[in-house]
Amino acid sequence: MHPFSVQSGELTLHGLTFGQGKEIVIGLHGWLDNCHSFLPMLENNTLSATWYCIDFPGHGKSDWRGADAHYYFIDYIDDIYNLIDKLSVAKVHLVGHSMGAMAAGLFASCFAEKVKSVTMIEGLGVITTPSEEVVTQLRKAILNRHRIKQKVPRYYDSKQTLYQARAQVSDLPLDLVTVLMERNIIKGEQGWLLSTDPKLKNHSGFRFDEQQCITAISEINVPCQLILGHQGYPFVKQNLDKYGCYYKGLIVNKVVGGHHCHMQSPSECLQHVQAFMLQTGAC
Repeated sequence: MHPFSVQSGELTLHGLTFGQGKEIVIGLHGWLDNCHSFLPMLENNTLSATWYCIDFPGHGKSDWRGADAHYYFIDYIDDIYNLIDKLSVAKVHLVGHSMGAMAAGLFASCFAEKVKSVTMIEGLGVITTPSEEVVTQLRKAILNRHRIKQKVPRYYDSKQTLYQARAQVSDLPLDLVTVLMERNIIKGEQGWLLSTDPKLKNHSGFRFDEQQCITAISEINVPCQLILGHQGYPFVKQNLDKYGCYYKGLIVNKVVGGHHCHMQSPSECLQHVQAFMLQTGAC
């Protein structure tokens, strides 16, 4: 495990790299998480590839977007493109969790020539908004931006208090919450606080509708795998039922765990990822 950093436009993105294999894997975490979500799966394991697990902008140790900028889902596609460009590699494997899984799939739609395979963990398609609700969605987003501006940073008297707060709204036990949140907190003058950009909690001003989601999925021409936790989020299974038929030969595997099943069943998830890479003839 080694730290690394790359420039994505004016932002510095930080992450961790694991392994030394010839194949390159990009690890993409979920919303409000960071690259530590891949620690249980990759740390102290035999890897057949070199992994680069990045903190998306506003997450973990990476820079926040500018004061006047917001976090549009489509901008994560540009971040992935910049990372691959900085690594100077022709093709990579993408392994994403939740939001990172959706970003991986959309990236493969746009840039199949740069992707060997996609493994999506508890994430499929994209979050959609019906076309008739586009004005309501935008109104909510603008009002929420103004509410966020008025909020003051919340400080915690100890790291443990912050960990417990996250555990109360998570599917993870406290020990795994600690692994994840260790990279999402900093020490301030008044105590401990989150290092994630508060603007990450703003509502999206724009989302794809269902037909756009179907069109994007239909453009994916690389092997895709979905890993589901047996107690994962219902919306992921709903998206599988709705959009699974539009993938070309999608492979689905289930493991023990919830939405963060790659942290709860790390060895089994890693086996699925590596076996899928072998199956696609990449390793």
